[in-house]
Amino acid sequence: MRLFIPFSTTKKPTTNRFFGCLLKLASFSGTAIYFALSAPLMAAETPRDELTLTQTVELSLQSHPTLASYQYRVKSANAQAQQAAIGEKPEINLTLEDALGTGEHTGLDNAQSTLSISWVLQGGLLDQRVKSAQSKANVLEIERDIQRYDVAAQTAHAFLTVLAYQERLVVAKNTQQHAVQILREIQKRVDAGRSPSADKFQAEVNLERRELEVEDIQHELKSAKKVLASQWGNSSVDFVGVNGALTLKEQVISYDALENGISKNPQVQYFLTQQRVVETEITLAREEVKNRWRFNTGVRRYEATEDYGLTFGVSLPLGKSTRNKHQISALSAEQARYVADARAKEIQLSTQLYVLYEELQHSYHLNYALTHKILPRLERALVETQKAYSLGKYSYREWYALQNEVFDTKMELIDVRLKAHNNLTEIERLTGLNLMGTSSVKEFENNGDIQ
Repeated sequence: MRLFIPFSTTKKPTTNRFFGCLLKLASFSGTAIYFALSAPLMAAETPRDELTLTQTVELSLQSHPTLASYQYRVKSANAQAQQAAIGEKPEINLTLEDALGTGEHTGLDNAQSTLSISWVLQGGLLDQRVKSAQSKANVLEIERDIQRYDVAAQTAHAFLTVLAYQERLVVAKNTQQHAVQILREIQKRVDAGRSPSADKFQAEVNLERRELEVEDIQHELKSAKKVLASQWGNSSVDFVGVNGALTLKEQVISYDALENGISKNPQVQYFLTQQRVVETEITLAREEVKNRWRFNTGVRRYEATEDYGLTFGVSLPLGKSTRNKHQISALSAEQARYVADARAKEIQLSTQLYVLYEELQHSYHLNYALTHKILPRLERALVETQKAYSLGKYSYREWYALQNEVFDTKMELIDVRLKAHNNLTEIERLTGLNLMGTSSVKEFENNGDIQ
């Protein structure tokens, strides 16, 4: 299974940039989950009897409960950015002087009335307010994209779990059928007096245990399917199974190449984007403290002479441009904090990557040893032991012990491959690298199946 995530850095992290090739699965019948993560979301296919990883991720991104509110949050942030572009409204003033007094100013005969309009020059301030609001909207989009990627990764883990239980069930059923055949052979030997009745009883116990193992795996598989279906908000399982086969290819990626991708991790980019948000707030605080010219103009009427005159005025607030220095100082400290948080997050992710990489290396080593060395020899030994039992050279207990060891080794191999794929998923989530050729969960093929 491969997850591929090119993360944006300085540009606005839109979905298309941020998730342009997320979960590109080259071995998945040519269908990339790029379409699942592009905005707007494409309609997912109607669930089939067997779902592919691409389909499960598409369904999750469309209907996962935690993603439902983000469209409204983004819409709200964009509306606030548009609102920030609206400045102060011009003011209309009506002033009446020298009226309703005493003497010559009784009534309105000698009154002076002025109708004027005033406004403030705030072009630069509005630009900075828009930039500040838009930068906050950018942070929200990164949060949404991180959440969408988390949902995709969680779905991949759930898909792999179902796939692993399906492969375990195949192994268990094959072992169960083998136990049935063994019991029939032993029954014939007991009836012919060539084997003791104790062998028959042990073979019956062995068959009963295999049946219980099949039943246990079937219950686990049902639960795993339920968890997978919950990724797209379903309360019931609407699919029969998943399509794929756990396989591992030769590993070619180096740790250095992986580590270089840490700086592009969206969690690191989140803090760096927050740092840029604070930078716009600092610029806005400096812009707000500037003294801004206010102009007013109007028309004045003189009632005594029935004449008109134009009025014009300008005002400039007094005060120093350092009034916001404490706010700017606080914002500067917050900006430095985000830079430090980004560095701390990078170190944390780098350590996590190292641990995952070492576990992955070990899984590849185990996979090779089990596939090419241990399991083939055990299977050959099982055939020889069965022949020796037929000749009376081995006891059934020795044959039974080797049967169990072969079964346990096949189950161990599935666990090793599942762990490797889960580690690959997390490594790709951390680095954004597409580990082409490192592993594959193949659809429509069964190469590497464990029978």
